[in-house]
Amino acid sequence: MTLAVAAVLAVALAAGAAVLLITVRGELWQSARDASQRQADLAVTLLERTGRNGTGDSVEVNGAEVEAAPVSEAASGPSLETRSAARAAEGPKVFSFSADGRYRAQSVVDLTAAEDTLRGVLVLVATGVLLIVLLGAALTWVAVGRALAPVEAVRREAAEITANDLHRRLPVPPARDEISRLATTLNTTLDRLDRAVTRLRVFTGDVSHELRGPLTVLRTRLELALARPDGADWPQVAAEALEDTGRLQTLVGDLLLLARLDAHREPHHRQVDLTLLAHDLARRPGVTPPTDIDAPGPAPVLGNAAHLTRLLTNLLENARRHAVATVRVRVTADDHEVVLEVTDDGPGIPAEERERVFDRFTRLDDARTRHDGGTGLGLAIARSIVTTHGGTLTARPPTGPGGGARLVLRLPRAPSRSHRPDPM
Repeated sequence: MTLAVAAVLAVALAAGAAVLLITVRGELWQSARDASQRQADLAVTLLERTGRNGTGDSVEVNGAEVEAAPVSEAASGPSLETRSAARAAEGPKVFSFSADGRYRAQSVVDLTAAEDTLRGVLVLVATGVLLIVLLGAALTWVAVGRALAPVEAVRREAAEITANDLHRRLPVPPARDEISRLATTLNTTLDRLDRAVTRLRVFTGDVSHELRGPLTVLRTRLELALARPDGADWPQVAAEALEDTGRLQTLVGDLLLLARLDAHREPHHRQVDLTLLAHDLARRPGVTPPTDIDAPGPAPVLGNAAHLTRLLTNLLENARRHAVATVRVRVTADDHEVVLEVTDDGPGIPAEERERVFDRFTRLDDARTRHDGGTGLGLAIARSIVTTHGGTLTARPPTGPGGGARLVLRLPRAPSRSHRPDPM
């Protein structure tokens, strides 16, 4: 940028200096011609007053010699131009004639003073142009350096930030300019990255803890059986190992599903009726306690049928795990959204826990065991599915006097279609 500014200044000032020098040169030369013309005019005046009739004379006028003679001498002898050829070679000439045409004077324009003045002006202009270019380049260097100093500070700080110190932030310049906004945006990005890495570390620790338990139990059972192979009930050992393996498989499947939900935010174009889906899940054999469905009309949404099935399954399983006698599902729809409420008559969710129940590996006090409380990922998976579908899932206070948990699902309603929605 400094070189560009210096080049632009040099070209602009050089062009201006050239115009200035041409103008000054023209003025100086014109002044020299005017002075010589006045000298010639004065010489003619002197000839008229003195009445000289001789050959061409050199008349001194204001310290300068002017060749002057009667006009009649031009035909009888060497011309005035010939007699003053040596002096005429020194520069252009100007002429003057008397009013009656009897006398003529010739004066050589002396450009020596004009050329000396022009050279002086040239030196001054060249020096000024050089100084201005250097000063402009220096000011540009300093100004650009100060303007880019915050960028360099941001760059140095960003280069030192690693995954182990994501709490550090970039310096924000006090000026409210583009650099300040850039630093603020980068700090906001670092905040999100810090939160994401923190969640990932916590999630990794939780996964490690959750996997260590079933694996330790499975290893202990097998080691005890191998330590006493004759007294071990191998069918029972195999059945328990199979049960532990099933829990591990369920946990790993839930983790993989969460990973896919976190990684993909694909738009959904398949229409699913939550009313039909709720009735289908409630009618499955062997489900206890019974589920009471209150869904007066269709509730179409756009989404992934398999994911929405998993969503409702998780909500119903969570309610059945805590219900005493019954689980209720209420589905309503208006022109803009579909609302599905799942309630039970169990102990309910304390107010301070209504948001934490959606965290991963969260088990409340009455459902802490891995055998009874599941993997602790059911509601976390349900909320992730809802988020990918552009909806919300919250735990709300119970509406009835009996208490219990109340989970409210809200999803955008699908636009009307002529064909029947696909429940699955």
